[in-house]
Amino acid sequence: MKNLFADIIIANTNVDRPFTYLIPINLRDKVTRGCPVLIEFGKLTKKGYIIDIKEESDIDISKLKYITDIEKGGLSTDENLLRLAIWIKHRYGVTFDKAIATVMPVKSGMKEKSNNEIFLNGEIEESVLDELRRKRKTAGIRLLEELKKTFSLPQSYVNKELKVNSATIKKMVEEGYITVGTKKVKSNPLLPVLKSLGVDKFSEIQKPKEYILNEEQKQVTDIFKTDFCTGERNTYLLHGITGSGKTLVFINMIKYVISNGLQAIVLIPEISLTYQTVLRMVEYFGDRVAIINSKLSKNEKFYQFDRIKKDDADVIIGPRSAIFAPVKRLGLIVIDEEHDSAYKNESVPTFNIRDVAGKLAKIAGASLILASATPTPETYNRAINGEIKLLELKKRAKNTSLPKVSIVDMRDELKRGNRSIFSNKLKTLIEDRLRKHEQVMLFMNRRGYSSFVSCRFCGEAIKCKHCDVTMTLHNNNKLICHYCGYSVDLPKVCPSCGSKYIANFGTGTQKLEVMTREVFPNAKVLRMDTDSVSKKNSANDMIRDFARGDADILIGTQMIVKGHDFDNVTLVGIMAADTSLYVSNYNSAQRTFELLTQAAGRAGRAKTGEAVIQTYKPENYAIAAAAAQDYKKYFENEMAYRKLGGYPPTCYMLTVMFSSIKEEELNKCAIGIVGILKSDNKFKKSTIIGPTDPSVVKVKDYYRKLVYIKNTNYDILLDIQKKIEEGLNSYRNVGAVYDFN
Repeated sequence: MKNLFADIIIANTNVDRPFTYLIPINLRDKVTRGCPVLIEFGKLTKKGYIIDIKEESDIDISKLKYITDIEKGGLSTDENLLRLAIWIKHRYGVTFDKAIATVMPVKSGMKEKSNNEIFLNGEIEESVLDELRRKRKTAGIRLLEELKKTFSLPQSYVNKELKVNSATIKKMVEEGYITVGTKKVKSNPLLPVLKSLGVDKFSEIQKPKEYILNEEQKQVTDIFKTDFCTGERNTYLLHGITGSGKTLVFINMIKYVISNGLQAIVLIPEISLTYQTVLRMVEYFGDRVAIINSKLSKNEKFYQFDRIKKDDADVIIGPRSAIFAPVKRLGLIVIDEEHDSAYKNESVPTFNIRDVAGKLAKIAGASLILASATPTPETYNRAINGEIKLLELKKRAKNTSLPKVSIVDMRDELKRGNRSIFSNKLKTLIEDRLRKHEQVMLFMNRRGYSSFVSCRFCGEAIKCKHCDVTMTLHNNNKLICHYCGYSVDLPKVCPSCGSKYIANFGTGTQKLEVMTREVFPNAKVLRMDTDSVSKKNSANDMIRDFARGDADILIGTQMIVKGHDFDNVTLVGIMAADTSLYVSNYNSAQRTFELLTQAAGRAGRAKTGEAVIQTYKPENYAIAAAAAQDYKKYFENEMAYRKLGGYPPTCYMLTVMFSSIKEEELNKCAIGIVGILKSDNKFKKSTIIGPTDPSVVKVKDYYRKLVYIKNTNYDILLDIQKKIEEGLNSYRNVGAVYDFN
């Protein structure tokens, strides 16, 4: 019998190359590409992943070892995910081990849990219950009546919910009514959804009434179905105004894909959106829905991945990591709110999920839907240039109008003596909604952004004189530009107008909650941010409570403005529209427009709604366009700015982060490699900025240097990346991470 060889990546090592092993005869029918195996590496037993299986090898067979075994309980990645991992490795400059670990969030199996369970011994006649009633054994009656419905119940439920103590249970066992035993259980994160729907089993879920798509919705759905039917697997931008029914459209697309024997992955930007999205999906697809997110326990996560591998789920829902679900029959990927910055993976590898999903769709032969009311300029530019298909929804689904949006210039409020965070207009409108028993949302976005310094009199923020970005205030009272490193001491007066009203803008959601309770003492207030929803299911509980009217005012960061649909919300207050505008990033206006448009769009979903934008820069094009809900006007201005500054999508940009534990070697490497790039004629049309210090120079004892490279040709950036990789071979202690656009 001919030998069979496997190329294996060793897990948890710094060795970034495959090693060849022989496959023993007893494992030949069991191993596949992506399979986790145990191998002898040196004198240790290590875990590895098979990345290739072949019949020939150039290595002397006498020097090769055999695979020891397949890792027990491991979930192997399929070939599609393995190919995706290899692409991630080359695209983002990470090790094979890191790339494979990225696409395999669940690494091993978990033991099944067992609960103490109470079982009913046969049928209980009514005469038996009558006898217990005569003896006034009410606890025993409660237990038997419940057991008649389900045959068995967890003992914890019997103790806590039915109020039946252990002594009563013991007595009923002795009398032969019940048996106490154990029952294996699997952690299912869908159970809270069933509870919300008021049912105990998926079979009891009332299917929603078949909603008739309006003309626009039917038109875009039919385009997708026609393409899919003819074998076209395209990328689409589903661009619809807030409240236009994008979710209903892609649910119909998912239905069609499932009817063709395939599966769908639905990505959402925030875990806080899971509750409403899953609730809707479960209504349509029952127990064929799986959830993947970081809030799941290890048992729950393994159970969900195991269900997917066993083909027990048709729709997989979750944030970024759900893209790596082991789906065998992938037909459709939906990225809802595709513009959202949460789709960017900030840790290594620093990918954007749009790029990863696009690659996976090509590998698996699936369609990709990018859905948003405020798509990124990059995505919209691709759509109008015909690179992807544009599907548009221009009307609200429930025939309601877009909310009336007012801009309040907070500079004028200050001049009139109002130093409150609430403008007079917003305060009046909140009082009006509280009288009408309608709900209010107050949006204050502080998450993920550094403090900025601005003048409350003229509205100007302090910017770097070398870069068109705001400077960031550091602990030593210095303002620093995170693009070029230029720094100045914090001034005592505004450099633009000389006003003394200059300060660090630092009001956050917690301070806003305190102020709201002071100004509106009779209102029931909820606050939703990363601090208040840190516990498992707390975000879902808060959304559910607000949806059923348990609070009058919901205060929150960007997690409250993403995709939620509350029928009784008729007013949205945007407390500090400038917060995202003054961020040291070329896409700060984009983020501002997205957040303001999405926030305003939460108002008036079922009734007439209104939104108030409070700002110190009402003339800014992103704020003005958001108030008018005019995406195309914003896009025109944004593209002019991007073209002028040479930012994506008018060109491509590669950010290279060099890092090393040795600062001197890091500096030598970064300067040396930049010198090599600048001296290469092939790259002379590239703009190379740096090396410069990032905003955080040292992380976990590693020093870091940044280099920015721009070119209108993406392939040139790929060549530059390869050139950098070659240059790194001369520096043993320096690594690099790549981030495109």
